[in-house]
Amino acid sequence: MMSGFPYCMAFLASLVAGLDRTAVFQLMISRPIVAAPMTGWLLGDSTTGLQIGAFLELLWLGRIPVGASIPPDDTQVAIGSTCLAITQYPGAPIPLTAFAILCLLVALPFGKVGEFFDRVARRLNGNLWVRAERAIDGGRYRALTWLHLQGACHFGLASVLTFGVILLGGLLSLRILVPLLSCDLAVMLPWLRLGVPMVGVAACLCTVNFRPAIWVYCSSFLVIYGLLQIFG
Repeated sequence: MMSGFPYCMAFLASLVAGLDRTAVFQLMISRPIVAAPMTGWLLGDSTTGLQIGAFLELLWLGRIPVGASIPPDDTQVAIGSTCLAITQYPGAPIPLTAFAILCLLVALPFGKVGEFFDRVARRLNGNLWVRAERAIDGGRYRALTWLHLQGACHFGLASVLTFGVILLGGLLSLRILVPLLSCDLAVMLPWLRLGVPMVGVAACLCTVNFRPAIWVYCSSFLVIYGLLQIFG
């Protein structure tokens, strides 16, 4: 997919999911487990999106943008890495799963950019509050609707800019890493399949405060993993 259509669809997904993250909908489509498969479906490969979303959801399951908390933008990381995996996949002999995990690892550091753009959007929206008070004092109530739309646009622009940074940074990184790792990705695939979920599980366990819940979580994970090994 070398045309601009896949990137336009990914851009649309980043805008809608970015607005859902805090500003407008809040239907949970911004979660990686939903945003990545949705992007993959739009680009014609929902399976790759589901793999990336499942890995990423584990990493950020305990960090959500609530109140003043501004975690790295896992939504745009999910969409950006899915877009990279589908549009930039070089083909055999590199396994698609290994390449998707590589795209995820490449996109992860750029998620920190989302914190910066999110803070800028919130700062701009703080100024809108002052303008809203002035509009109320002046009896210009219709201006409040425009101010609300401006606030949503700030968050939407922050999401799109984050997606752009992840996409451009990922493209440059893949151009450097793929020629260096192309011969090793197939060998690394079993370790990547094991290592990435285990890192996510460790991140989830760090958020568990109730000690008996840790044993329930670990036993559930082992049972599911065993069933996948038997029937998968």
